[in-house]
Amino acid sequence: MKTRNLGTTGMMVSEIGFGALEIGRDWAQDVNTNFAHLTQKEATTLLNKVLDNGINFIDTAPAYWFSEEYIGKALKTRRDEFYLATKVGEYCDKNGSVFDYSYSATLKFIDSSLQKLQTDHIDLIQIHSASKQVLEDGDVMRAMFAAKQAGKVLHIGMTGGVEECCLAIRLGGYETIQVPFNMLTPQALKVLFSLAKDHQVGVIIMRSLAGGKLTRKYEALKDEAVKAQIAKLDNLATEAADVKSLAHLAIAFVMNQEAVSTAIIGTRNAKTLEENIELSKCPVSQETLDKAMAIINQSPLL
Repeated sequence: MKTRNLGTTGMMVSEIGFGALEIGRDWAQDVNTNFAHLTQKEATTLLNKVLDNGINFIDTAPAYWFSEEYIGKALKTRRDEFYLATKVGEYCDKNGSVFDYSYSATLKFIDSSLQKLQTDHIDLIQIHSASKQVLEDGDVMRAMFAAKQAGKVLHIGMTGGVEECCLAIRLGGYETIQVPFNMLTPQALKVLFSLAKDHQVGVIIMRSLAGGKLTRKYEALKDEAVKAQIAKLDNLATEAADVKSLAHLAIAFVMNQEAVSTAIIGTRNAKTLEENIELSKCPVSQETLDKAMAIINQSPLL
């Protein structure tokens, strides 16, 4: 697994990161017939395979139900083998989400995560789904910085949409951003990536496979407009000699961006995990990627 610099953090992160949402929280009902989260035993097996296959960046959150607890129990003896990222601002269980971006709540989030993850430090703490108001208020940033001074967290980042990520970079203090980016939502190409590069901010990509839509699972979608757009990309993947699958094209499209440090891909399935890792190692020509970009630019969805 190749690694890339994560901004100025000093962390060399694997090009493919593991998104730990699906192991602990029911997810993606629109493309999965079985969308239930894993058991602790199943999660432990999968998480160890993640590390065994060279992934050294794991992203989780209190909003991912049992995810932090699973990771803590599964990997506490392998803590020095990976970078651990989690979030503040949202808690979620089967009853729904509760949001709190106050200074005191942020510190409580961090302490709770440390306990569940069974670790004495978090490598990267991020604001979960930061709004412009949350960023401008600055309470969360101040609390995260206090936690950093106390040695509880090492680096500070945020997650959000393109506009929010641009604002965070301009405000300063954020070492990383995490943003949705894939062949269905390419908006980060316009300004964000160049801005992040200019400010040496690490870029973490979420939804690289659009929540499973950029795989054969898209055929189960009910939204005909989205299905039609994905079908065009699927046809390109089928016709291109250097592309093995739609997922391969999607991963290559993301990793072709120089500003990207790591692309988070989540799964409940060990076989899918290993397949995606192998796909990330197979190059796709610029000519094919240009054809994908042409299809994307013509999309009525943008």
